[in-house]
Amino acid sequence: MKNAYVTGASQGIGKEFVRALAKDYNVFLISRSAADLNKAIIEIEPKSRGMLKAISLDLTKKKEQEELASILEKDKDFEFLVNNAGFGTVGEFASLDLEQELDEINLNVKALVLLSHKALNKFKKTGKGFLINVASIAGYLPAPGSATYAATKAFVKSFTESLHEEARPYGIYVQALCPGLTHSDFHERAGIEKSKYPSLLWQNANEVVDESLSALRHNKAVCISGAVNQSAISLTEFMPRTLLRKTAGLFLKFDRK
Repeated sequence: MKNAYVTGASQGIGKEFVRALAKDYNVFLISRSAADLNKAIIEIEPKSRGMLKAISLDLTKKKEQEELASILEKDKDFEFLVNNAGFGTVGEFASLDLEQELDEINLNVKALVLLSHKALNKFKKTGKGFLINVASIAGYLPAPGSATYAATKAFVKSFTESLHEEARPYGIYVQALCPGLTHSDFHERAGIEKSKYPSLLWQNANEVVDESLSALRHNKAVCISGAVNQSAISLTEFMPRTLLRKTAGLFLKFDRK
């Protein structure tokens, strides 16, 4: 049985990727909290076919990014990577803690780039591999009140689409997954009040993962999960950028003090 790695694996979308991939792979779960990872393993393991193993690392830190990259490089059975780890911040950029914003870039962008590089070089040698980089529909939009997060996800989307074309001749499948509002602890950690948004805008994490893996089987470069999100992104393509910025700010409930 081949090996899969999922970052940000203890909660939400990451945990659901573990649950789905554990039917066909040994899965290595990566997150900062060993306790949360072990809790996820206890929940998922009874229905998994492969082995589940926790790797506790803080991927905002360069040394720990490199530690995971080394693990991937040495694993002869490595075949699947989901770069899901990430976090968002909310508020006027100038008033936010700069170190936390830089950590956000380190995790959402730098760690993902390093691990994608290691994965693709490994997959090129074997002529097979799967890489999913989790972006967001925020990557399609300017996001007043969540500027750093949206910018990192715009990078992930563009970067991953380019990798998709580069990797295709080698038999490697690469996807940018762009979910919208998804039930998890992400929004709580970001300080976003979930009740502000209508229920029809929300998806469950397992629905997002099912759509992603279905799209991956057809080697689609981008998966926007959810019909509502797909319609919303299609609509934004026809909006003037000035109106789009203002609308995004209203949607995100960004209140200027």
